Amino acid sequence: MIGIIVATHGEMSNGIVSAADLIIGSTENIKTLNLFQEDNVQDLNGKFLKAIKAVDQNDGVIIFVDLAGASLYNQAVLAVNSLTAEQQKKVHVIAGVNLPMFIDAINQQMIGSSIQDAVASVINEAQRGIVTWSAEYSDQDDQDDEEEEF
Repeated sequence: MIGIIVATHGEMSNGIVSAADLIIGSTENIKTLNLFQEDNVQDLNGKFLKAIKAVDQNDGVIIFVDLAGASLYNQAVLAVNSLTAEQQKKVHVIAGVNLPMFIDAINQQMIGSSIQDAVASVINEAQRGIVTWSAEYSDQDDQDDEEEEF
């Protein structure tokens, strides 16, 4: 089973897991890490290594973080780089976590996808899950629909 770690500034990671539990039901093999103002960033490396060890069942691990290039991302990458070469191949750090991609990761975990297929699916779902709506565009779409009716 793929392991999943969600690491965010504040308690966002707990919220994402809570929302997924509400939508999917109970989730398994997931750990959260939260970074608060008073935390020492240098402690994150050990926390990531501990979380990886806790969820790694030899099927791979996805580490979600909220911001690319921020402390959590950088420390996750450093932690992965300290693993053996074989372990590194199975651990993926993905920045920009959102609920659709997180739910997809759980679905991939539940159906037993390979880590490579799961990561590809998660990235695809992240991109598909971002949409926009505007009354301006909605009004134009409504006008186009009305013109097509004639």
